[in-house]
Amino acid sequence: MLKRLARTMAFLVVLTAFLPLSLSVDAQESKVTEGQRLAMHTKPAVVRIWDGYTGVFQLNNGNQVPIIYGGSGSGSIIHPDGYILTNAHVTDLSHQGEEKGQQLLFQLLVEKLAKAANANPNDPDIINIVRQNSRLIDFKHIHHVILPNGDAFPFEIKAFGAPVGQGKDVSIIKIEVKNAPTLKIGDSDKIQLQDHVTVVGYPGAADTFDSGILDQKSSLEASITDGKLSAKKNTADGAPILQISAPATHGNSGGPVLSDTGEVIGMLTFRGDTVNGQEVSGFAFVVPMSTALEFVKTAGTTNQQGLVDTRYREGLDLYWDGYYSNAILKFEEVKRLFPQHSEVAKLITDSQQKIAEGKERGSMLPWIIGGGGLLLVLVILLGGGLIIIVVMMRKKKAAAAAAAPEAGVPAPHSYGQAPSGFGTPPPSLAGIGTGQAAFPAPSAPPMAGGDKTMVVGALGGGIGTVPVGFGAVVCTSGPMLGQRFEIRPEGLYIGRDGTLSQIVVNDSRVSKRHVWIGPRGGRVAVVDQGSTNGTFLNQPGSQRITEAILNPGDVIIVSEADVARFQFQK
Repeated sequence: MLKRLARTMAFLVVLTAFLPLSLSVDAQESKVTEGQRLAMHTKPAVVRIWDGYTGVFQLNNGNQVPIIYGGSGSGSIIHPDGYILTNAHVTDLSHQGEEKGQQLLFQLLVEKLAKAANANPNDPDIINIVRQNSRLIDFKHIHHVILPNGDAFPFEIKAFGAPVGQGKDVSIIKIEVKNAPTLKIGDSDKIQLQDHVTVVGYPGAADTFDSGILDQKSSLEASITDGKLSAKKNTADGAPILQISAPATHGNSGGPVLSDTGEVIGMLTFRGDTVNGQEVSGFAFVVPMSTALEFVKTAGTTNQQGLVDTRYREGLDLYWDGYYSNAILKFEEVKRLFPQHSEVAKLITDSQQKIAEGKERGSMLPWIIGGGGLLLVLVILLGGGLIIIVVMMRKKKAAAAAAAPEAGVPAPHSYGQAPSGFGTPPPSLAGIGTGQAAFPAPSAPPMAGGDKTMVVGALGGGIGTVPVGFGAVVCTSGPMLGQRFEIRPEGLYIGRDGTLSQIVVNDSRVSKRHVWIGPRGGRVAVVDQGSTNGTFLNQPGSQRITEAILNPGDVIIVSEADVARFQFQK
């Protein structure tokens, strides 16, 4: 009977094991395409650029006339310190200077007043009359980079070529940010005819929010088009130029053109000629990166990707694979490093929603819901069967124990020999976990590995070591974000050298053996080991500590550069 019951239970276990395969909801709801990956990787580093001037002219008749002159283009961040690649013609107004800007505003004022008076704006007399009867009372230089989240930063030109038709249409500008997301520059010489390309930018044709159709926030959402390399040509001065079939228009200038690997192989510079006064889509021209790299060097920078790029892509991979809790940890680190990031806040919210819906990979909620009554029946049968087996085994052991003395078998508590299995309790320990006494301490021989105190597990029903709890430290910032380390009786070290420290932070600003954390006088203490860059408690920039007692929630900051943080949890 026992064997038959065991076979039945085994069948139920196998059936239950296969149940999740048919009833569970896959955490990855749909396969992510390569195009979607490229878009999400790219969008945070593509920016909008505004360049121009505004002014207000006071007329002698008491009227005031506002004038605006300028335009917008696109660009891509190529270094975490805010270096941006764009066209020279996108930033040409700033390059010409504010005096030229004031002249342009006056010229527009003349055209506006002449049109109202039905006069010729090029007539010298008209120009003199306007000059004598007007003065500029308010003048502003607009030279801003708009990040995809909407934050604006004034830019400074670091390298400048020449606008379209006058030379190499390249400009390198800089804004004051740190840890910005970036794009990787690729080898434009390797691209071949009919290779697929993707264009990202802010075309003016998509800015229909002024008409009331789209909201203002829509201007922050980059447009993505694609096409192929149509031709390799040269400008009149001999500089190489690429022609692509991807749709592009005013506002796309300076925006990145990407290969299928997500690398920038060029940037939009000008469109094809009009036909009968109309733009013809699908004929756009691109400055190759082989040309742009000359100006990157002139600007004194390089193309470099930072920690934000690494953590963001790690988070996306986890998110797409359905590991939403781990993805949130990555996205939160990105947000701390670069608060202006345009995507992570939405991804964190969406991840939390999916966790609440039980869509995280490994979650039992979809299985339980999908299995319904069948799962409940199987659990009841399996649990009931196991109870029967345990009862029958106990009866069998009790019968064997009662007959043992007559057969010359030693009594239960006469430990003349070591148990046959390490850590395996003799039959007399069947009541462990029910409040019964286990073996009497005076007569019990030491177990193998006598340096450990062996005690009966109060809940586990077995024999094992019970460590004294000193708490743990959890990394809340740094390369080991989210990892938890139990504090040992002998303590543990944080440092750069793996032969000297249990927690290794591979950073030159961390000493080989930087700080020790461990029990001292019944409490847990943190002791700096004479580190070069110091250890701090709770607040970066506070006074360096030599030794301190930790309270639950205290945060240990490694190095004045805030390389890593560990929170003490009891």
